[in-house]
Formats: sequence, C-alpha cells, structure tokens
Amino acid sequence: MGERERKRSWRPPRVSSMPSVKEAARRFCPPYALAEEAPWALRVKLTDPSGRRPDISVGHRHERRLFLKANYLSLSSMVPGHGPEWDAELTFRFRGPFSRQRTRLGWAAPVPGGPEWLAQAQGPLLQAVRGIEAVQSLRMRWSAGEGTWRVRLETLSGSMMSGFMTPLPVAVPFDQREAESFIALVDALAAPGP
Repeated sequence: MGERERKRSWRPPRVSSMPSVKEAARRFCPPYALAEEAPWALRVKLTDPSGRRPDISVGHRHERRLFLKANYLSLSSMVPGHGPEWDAELTFRFRGPFSRQRTRLGWAAPVPGGPEWLAQAQGPLLQAVRGIEAVQSLRMRWSAGEGTWRVRLETLSGSMMSGFMTPLPVAVPFDQREAESFIALVDALAAPGP
C-alpha cells in the first residue's frame, strides 16, 4: 500500500462515549446509586436506595449532521404522580438564556383540569428546568390511566461532540447542579396534586 492509499484510508480512532455517560451518571450519586450498565446501548440505570424516587436512565443519543456528530446526553424517567384527568403533554418554550427567565410552560393541547394543575406545579417545574444548561429537547407526557409521567430530557451538557474541525470527540461537562435540577424536576412531577 502506497503513501497516498494510506492517507485516504486513515480514519480517526473510534472512541466510546460510555465513560462520559458514566461520569454524568455519577453526578446523581447520592441520592441515587448506579444499578445497571448497558455499554452496547450507551446507557446507565440509576436507582434510589431509599425507594422514594423513581429510576433514572442516563444515556447518549447519537445524531449525525453534515459537519457535526453528537452524542447528546439523554435523561429519562417514568414518574408516578398526579396530573390532569386526561392524557396530556407539557411543553416548554425556551427563549434566550435561562438567566433572562424567558421560559414558558404550557399544555401542548387544551386539557380539562390542566390550568388548575399547572397553576400549582408551574413554579417548582420552572425552577428545576432553569438549573439545566443547553437543553436540546424536553418532553413530559402524562398518562392519566397509568398515573405516570414519562420524562425525557436531552441536553448538550454531558454530551460528546466532534465535527469537521475536531475529528476526535470532545466531552462537554455535566455539572452536579444540573443533576440536582433533573432530580428536582422528577420530584415536582411526583408531588401530590391539588
């Protein structure tokens, strides 16, 4: 193989993002503890040893664009709690940095009993979300039949990024404060209803 062929066949080494996932998961400990690792799925399951809080799943979701490859940090939980009488989804509108407090919370569609529930829960939910940096997406779906919230948050914090100018992935830090804010979000959804 000549020099030219070697140059064309060179690719950056593959780097697993599992160490980054485990590092983000450690930010939840305590009060959570690492329960299960799934390296092939880039996912770690966390449990609360006291049994008071629901499990949290910490992982990476891969996304590839023209000049960007990203493994976004994905946090999810199924939270038993209270909500409106019908199935619903809460949406957040993010406008500008959180320090300017231009975040709005509302229902994706009108829900019977939704405004009353939201009036009580809005303060703690907004406070929790403001502690999480660089939110890419946040979905909170309520299943009235199951009495469960399905929460899924994706954030740039705790992710691994690479692109055209940086062939090797760069880890973005995930702070303890952000983990505490996600726990506060779970706690707010699990709080007793009106």
